[in-house]
Amino acid sequence: MHIDAMCAKMVMNPADLDVIVASNLFGDILTDLGAAIQGGLGFAASANICPDEGTPSMFEPVHGSAPDIAGKNIANPIAAIWSGAMMLEHLGESEAASAVLTAIEAATAKGVGTRPGASTTEEITSAILTALEA
Repeated sequence: MHIDAMCAKMVMNPADLDVIVASNLFGDILTDLGAAIQGGLGFAASANICPDEGTPSMFEPVHGSAPDIAGKNIANPIAAIWSGAMMLEHLGESEAASAVLTAIEAATAKGVGTRPGASTTEEITSAILTALEA
């Protein structure tokens, strides 16, 4: 599918899609669009899975490292934590991955980290850690 048609499909019928395989250039465009659709870059985890066992896969938030806001306590860490859960799942640690996702769900169910700028990095992280320890 051409990139412009895929972007339109993602906006108009996102439920029709499950897994999208794309080149790095187009994948970057599509992941940013997908993140915007779901509420912002702070919510989107990603995985670059290499099927060759000799080459490692990479897990990261769609937004990358966000150096422009480093140290300001305003970054939403959900995407980074979720990427870690995806890595755990990939490594065969399904129980740990599930526990992390459940903790994210518990924190966001209380409204923590769900609106840009409403919670600090520390508040979101603390809420997820508290839920993980429960």
